[in-house]
Amino acid sequence: HVAVLCTTATLAWGVNLPAHAVIIKGTQIYNPSKGEWTELSPLDVLQMLGRAGRPPYDTQGEGIILTRHSELQYYLSLTNLQLPVESQLIKTLPDHLNAEIVLGTVQSMDEAVDWISYTFLYVRMLKNPS
Repeated sequence: HVAVLCTTATLAWGVNLPAHAVIIKGTQIYNPSKGEWTELSPLDVLQMLGRAGRPPYDTQGEGIILTRHSELQYYLSLTNLQLPVESQLIKTLPDHLNAEIVLGTVQSMDEAVDWISYTFLYVRMLKNPS
């Protein structure tokens, strides 16, 4: 039985242990590709907080986020699930579309447009073109 576990953000992403309380002390991580400190992504925060109050080990859990005051509204909206989920397909769209072409699923421009229209990327681009 582990009473307290303190980890880095990297280890916390991979820990598969239930907990009654999860405390995120600091919400910035260094992003070497940008060369600067950036906020944890909403998915990472929810992944870490999701360890708290796991059935059948606990009936409820607590999540505590320690962050800068300037980020308070961001994390309040995150915990109230008011942030939109955005598609990440655009980053690898050429790879996926080329795979569909190789498989024979897409054989023309019209079929490519039709294929994209079935993606979450298409749905989000209609609502948020930028």
